[in-house]
Amino acid sequence: MLRALRVGVLALLFLAFLDPRWPMPGRVVYLLDFSPSARESVFALADRLPRDGLYVAFAERAVKLPSPTARRLDLGEGTNLKAAFQEAEALKPARVVLVSDGLFDPIPAPFPLDALHVPPKPHVDVRLVPPPYPLQGETVGVGVVLEAPLPVEARLRVEGPGGMWERGLRVEGLKSLVYTFPLTGEAEVRAAVEGSWGRSEARVSLRPADRGRALVLGDAALARYLEAQGFQVEEGPFRLPLEADLVAVGLGVLDLPEGAPEALRDYLRRGGGLLFTATPRGLFFGGWDRALPEDLPLKPWGRKGAALVLVLDVSGSMEGEKLAMAVAGALELVRSAAAEDYLGVVLFSSSHRVLFPPRPMTEQGKKEAESLLLSVRAGGGTVLGPAFREAVRLLRGVPVERRGVLVLSDGLISDPQGPILELAEASGLEVSAMALGPDADRAFLEELSRRGGGRYYQAATARELPRLFLREGQEVFQGERLEGRFPLQAKPHPLTEGLAPPPLAVLLPARAEPWAQVILESEGRAVLALGERGEGRVAALATDLSRSWRGWEGAAPFLGGLARYLMGSGKALGLYAYPEGNGVRAVVLGRLEAPLFLSGGKEVPLVPTGPARHEVWVGEAGVLLDGKRRIPLAPPLPGEWAPREGKEVLRAMAEASGGRLLTLEDLGRPVAAPLPLRPYLLALALALFLLERFGEARRGFPR
Repeated sequence: MLRALRVGVLALLFLAFLDPRWPMPGRVVYLLDFSPSARESVFALADRLPRDGLYVAFAERAVKLPSPTARRLDLGEGTNLKAAFQEAEALKPARVVLVSDGLFDPIPAPFPLDALHVPPKPHVDVRLVPPPYPLQGETVGVGVVLEAPLPVEARLRVEGPGGMWERGLRVEGLKSLVYTFPLTGEAEVRAAVEGSWGRSEARVSLRPADRGRALVLGDAALARYLEAQGFQVEEGPFRLPLEADLVAVGLGVLDLPEGAPEALRDYLRRGGGLLFTATPRGLFFGGWDRALPEDLPLKPWGRKGAALVLVLDVSGSMEGEKLAMAVAGALELVRSAAAEDYLGVVLFSSSHRVLFPPRPMTEQGKKEAESLLLSVRAGGGTVLGPAFREAVRLLRGVPVERRGVLVLSDGLISDPQGPILELAEASGLEVSAMALGPDADRAFLEELSRRGGGRYYQAATARELPRLFLREGQEVFQGERLEGRFPLQAKPHPLTEGLAPPPLAVLLPARAEPWAQVILESEGRAVLALGERGEGRVAALATDLSRSWRGWEGAAPFLGGLARYLMGSGKALGLYAYPEGNGVRAVVLGRLEAPLFLSGGKEVPLVPTGPARHEVWVGEAGVLLDGKRRIPLAPPLPGEWAPREGKEVLRAMAEASGGRLLTLEDLGRPVAAPLPLRPYLLALALALFLLERFGEARRGFPR
């Protein structure tokens, strides 16, 4: 008996080693695709599905069904295959059959998977893809994406700020259109597509991601136009550093703080946008053609030159800072003169000396004048008469209509004043005078300017002299303004497409510099010219907006477009997204430091692919990081109706898991789920072993 038990234990262990299995019917779980593209085909198939299986329906969510004919329309409008697999795995199936159209991204199955393909519903889905980074006032494009898993005829209608357009089309796979309009505030775009399958709709709301910042100095009309276009407008004062995207200047050089021309030049060269307008105190009237000669795209056209002789006090009391500042002011006069202007200098102390007679301020003339002025020294008394008479004499032969004398003194005139005043009144010249400090003969100098028909200036300290000299130069070497009716012609440029501006009421005759592009002109005279200097863009408009274009509805959009063009090189971002594979390629245009794309807790650096151009492939929504800037990026990823070879997707998933693609005839075949016998054999062997040991103990054998 004990021997038989021992043999039985060994036999059972041997059988357990062989791992035999007992055939039993298996549990089959059917995953039914209830997403919008597949559910109608699945519903039509429900009566032909076996009744002895377990059923799970899925779309965006997955739920267990009591029978294959049960219907659920509340599971969402997308396809979440992962949720379906999790629900099926919890049922411990012997086999899983996926019934679907295959319009999704394949994922690995955690169990053997068979698949049955059903045709998708004939349908056209419409999605609206907003621009990733729309700017206030920018002409934006909303992508209209049509997706159809099967070829179908459809009619599309899109409505929004750009009006309504309607068209019939045939959609095969993926089709994209662009609906454009200027974004001047919050906007909504609606799209509807209709056909034999029914109707699909989509809508999207847009809010400007950023508004251009404009600093407007002295041109209220321009400020109102830009505000109407959605810009953040600040009307002065001039402060450093310049942090606006655009600086518009309608004031003169002397209306701004000292150092403003240099600051504007640096701002432009670093990538800022700069616009000059011809207000009564701006552009040529403001002296910008002289203060920024290399950066202003317009220069006065056909302007008649003027002549000025500076009669400069170099007596002993002027020695030191006074003379240095007086020379600095004279140098400003030299720099502010144009090639057709004449400038001369007569020095006076105890006697007089012609430093240089009136000469054209060409480049060579300016160099010579500057060299001579830097050689001036002070000493002696204050005798004005002979020097003043010499200045009047020198101007008689100068071939210009406008001629003037500017007298500067810091003390009392020692010679008789009557003859000087009489000559000033009888000369026919513009005689201006400048008193420096408390010891100057103010009463005489003021009377001299009154009798001479010029201007009187008073400087409390020598440091005021350069700007006072520049102011006098502005008065004498000024341009000409025309009033009337000046028709405009638009030159080819993106800003002037379809533009038909009305005539101007005010015009400053101007010509464009060789490096500038004229986009508006009037009978051969440049009205609006623009160009690039350094990394920035600059433009000059030769009309006064407060008098021209009033009542023209196109003024604000045109000037807004001009402002956006000028700030374009400094506005650091243009962001675009293009579908590519299962994601999109995001392209960023602009000057970026070290841009990153943050998604799912991972930072991916953008790859530089050209000057001011970076790219990154994006598979899901995330955030673009650049310094302190954070820009959400929601890529236009494929939707529920994205056209795919659904049957091949299912075949690949099934074969990768050890399953296969089924036909309807394959569904009814029984599925075996072999029961492993090893645990039972081992348990029986253990029982026999214990019984054997018990028998031995009963007989009293030792262990």
